Amino acid sequence: MLKPNVHKSKSEWLSQMKIVYYFLYACIIVLFGVIWYFNYDSIEQTGEPFQLFEPNSTIGMTLQYGAIIYTLLVIPGALYGFKRVCAKIARVEDDDLKYDTYYAYANIRMALVALAAGLGLVAYLLLGAYKPMIWLAAIGAVALVFTKPSEAKTEEELRPQDEDLKY
Repeated sequence: MLKPNVHKSKSEWLSQMKIVYYFLYACIIVLFGVIWYFNYDSIEQTGEPFQLFEPNSTIGMTLQYGAIIYTLLVIPGALYGFKRVCAKIARVEDDDLKYDTYYAYANIRMALVALAAGLGLVAYLLLGAYKPMIWLAAIGAVALVFTKPSEAKTEEELRPQDEDLKY
């Protein structure tokens, strides 16, 4: 596990996580705006959306498959895998270390999911407004909603689970 050496209060970590969360969402929105501008400008000048690669070319297919595979691996891994990491973190006795580790992993999880959304947007732009990629970006943006930090969520995820209890 990650062992940061900076100990902050729970409220300081939570407020910093919220800043990271909203910053990542703002980056996705700005990236979408830039892509919209490139496409709008290109349509005005040439009548076609901006396109660097043909979707059916080798590099276009590689970009599509790379974005899809990354999204399909990262989103379930970030959402479900983080739950498993939290079960390990919850067993840590030192509260400072427990919360420091939790917030470090939570920030990494948010960044990975936001990267999935950004990768979908970039693929959308480079492939000439190729619609499946915008849906991939939307999936990443929606998945980012499930990583939104809150005090209640933090406490729930760090509550030690009874391992003997089977459902």
